[in-house]
Amino acid sequence: MAAQREGERFPIADAHNDALLGLRVEDPVPRGQINLEGLDKGGAALVCFAAFVGARERYAHSRLQEALLLVDRFYAMVEACGFQRVTHPDQLTPGKLCALLTLEGGDALEGQLCNLRVLYALGARMLALTWSNDNELGCGCNAKEDSGLTRTGLEAVAEMNRLGMMVDVSHLSDRGFWQVLEASAAPPLASHSNARALCPGVARNLTDEMLAALGRKGGFVGVNAARLFLTGSQDRPATLEDMLRHLERMAALAGVEHVGLGTDFDGISSTPEGFEGCEKYQALPEALLRRNWPEAAVRGVCYQNFVDYWRRVLECRPAKGRA
Repeated sequence: MAAQREGERFPIADAHNDALLGLRVEDPVPRGQINLEGLDKGGAALVCFAAFVGARERYAHSRLQEALLLVDRFYAMVEACGFQRVTHPDQLTPGKLCALLTLEGGDALEGQLCNLRVLYALGARMLALTWSNDNELGCGCNAKEDSGLTRTGLEAVAEMNRLGMMVDVSHLSDRGFWQVLEASAAPPLASHSNARALCPGVARNLTDEMLAALGRKGGFVGVNAARLFLTGSQDRPATLEDMLRHLERMAALAGVEHVGLGTDFDGISSTPEGFEGCEKYQALPEALLRRNWPEAAVRGVCYQNFVDYWRRVLECRPAKGRA
């Protein structure tokens, strides 16, 4: 592979952001940590936009209705911004910003697998089974008593395998994580999680054993830009160097081909110095090259690892379920 040319940008895949929360159908252009100019400047090629649905007490309407409102914003954004909406890796087009709809929080299903199929039909290709709270599918990472996945949660994993949806374990409890690893025919991912060993006591991050198991299963983990998950404290500012420490530990345990980026932009209140928003995406490959990472590995972390992971999930679908 030719050496990186000065000024050349690496294509970026970001496995998680919460930009949809800040949009309105009447004004669907993102202007936060994810923003139109920054996506272009940062070299974004594939961006996962999450429809976040939390615990039922957050909403006056149903949780499924909340998911549908966010899906509506996603479609409005795609049209207004000229993004290419994708539902399969074969649709990815060089030079186009491709947008993938994902779901954060199995609360949106309200315990019904028919809702999962409807959201899949609307274009969702990834589901985080829980946010940090418990729901009908299982326990989140803040559970006081970790009973893991429910029967409905296990059924949801099986149905996602059949459909070819990515099973996201970010925010899931420890017991739930291991149940997914055992039950899922397809490799799961942690779309926006870091290394717990570098931030002891932060349950949102993954243990060394989890990271190694995720790699063995063929999964993926995206490094998160949230201060707490990088430093273990809301008082200590985070830097790009903190992101690199987590990324390198995760790569050493899961395998360099199983790690990438899942910034959590627009879902976090503070960002690392040197990585303040999507306009700074290129700071990551530049820093990795300075640390003497091979260019092929850097390209994998920036983009290809996530695409390859998505294809592995699709390869695990039952033959009769493949389109």
